[in-house]
Amino acid sequence: MLRTLLSLFILTITLLNGGMLPQKVETALEKVSKKEGVVPVGNLKEGTSGIVIHSFDKNHEAIVAAAIVKRSDKESSTVEFVPFKELSQHKLPAIKVSPAIGDKLLLGYLYDRVLPIVPNAASFKKAKDSFPELTLVHPDLFAVELASERDALPHKNNFQKVCTKLHLGLVMFMYKDGTSFVDCKSWKRVGRSEVTATEGELVAPFFNRFGEIEPPFYDFSDYKLKDFDKFYKKVEGE
Repeated sequence: MLRTLLSLFILTITLLNGGMLPQKVETALEKVSKKEGVVPVGNLKEGTSGIVIHSFDKNHEAIVAAAIVKRSDKESSTVEFVPFKELSQHKLPAIKVSPAIGDKLLLGYLYDRVLPIVPNAASFKKAKDSFPELTLVHPDLFAVELASERDALPHKNNFQKVCTKLHLGLVMFMYKDGTSFVDCKSWKRVGRSEVTATEGELVAPFFNRFGEIEPPFYDFSDYKLKDFDKFYKKVEGE
């Protein structure tokens, strides 16, 4: 009975500012194969990621896998199991337990920790004011990572690397026509808001307090960011 109630319990599906923010769902695995599982919750956004928690007894549980929504209909959803690497400790033995029927599935894990990619300081302030329930990790931290790697313009792999390092769930891209929320793990758009970027001088490659990031001295390619929206919408599709 408790499992059934847990399976049907959806924590939040939040509407804000005329758009739909990413879903956070808690349920339990109903069916399990080697690489996939099924949960009795429908209408989930493809690409939504989360974690699988296995209970060993009443007092001990652990994360045994990450999961990504692959398919969803009105009544149920199928998730793909992938390795969970965010809290890996190389000096400790890995947990060798596979997801099982009844294990807890938390979708939207870390969705409250977001990297905002916006064109200017005014847009960054607007993002903080518009989404007070989210922890916006300052883009300066991402700029430092890019500068250390001499990557003048970020791409999917840069974002996913910093998401793992800083324990982020989403990347927010704020455009002139609205805001996209992209899942760090699946790299699919899982939310959308009508909040738009504020007019102002573009800070390249995105708002940060260090300025432009220098490419390697031997690379003579053109890294000038002329159109913020065009570039990052392309990155979204990588």
